[in-house]
Amino acid sequence: MIYFYLLCGGVLVSSVHFYIVWHHRSNRKYSLSEHAVIDRKSYFLYLFTHVIMEILFLLYSYQFFAVRHHLTLPYYLNIAFIILDFIQAVLPSRGSTEKVHTVAAYVSWVCFLVSGLIALAKLEVLEPYKTIAIVLLVPILGMFLYMHVNRSKLYPYQLLVVPLYVIYMLMITIGAS
Repeated sequence: MIYFYLLCGGVLVSSVHFYIVWHHRSNRKYSLSEHAVIDRKSYFLYLFTHVIMEILFLLYSYQFFAVRHHLTLPYYLNIAFIILDFIQAVLPSRGSTEKVHTVAAYVSWVCFLVSGLIALAKLEVLEPYKTIAIVLLVPILGMFLYMHVNRSKLYPYQLLVVPLYVIYMLMITIGAS
């Protein structure tokens, strides 16, 4: 069931991200969340999907980190990720809430990334899963760092880093089980 929570949440949110960007392909914006607030339908789809993903990821994180491996720091980082991801999903990326949205989104991703790094460092992950996770970590961290250099459009990095991170965590989960 643990794999279901991780994969279902990751596939669902990634699919909706791709759909929203594709749906608004004639009106390109800077980020996924800016695409999501173009119209009410996209916003509610984005919000609903993030809430479902957050619930599934919380279930995954609790079972994998807290119950199975007794790693509290990654679990608490994932709780922070979930709370901040909810805040960024609820608060639109425009107007008076844009700064709070941006900070919540950024800090949530830092929590998400650090949690995965701790998991890789602390858990005994079998081969070849550990090697695959490390190989996936290179573009994940590379995109995260490069998006600070190339500020023209954020959404292409966001579209790629979410599914890569889910596969990264899947490799750790399978290899550490």
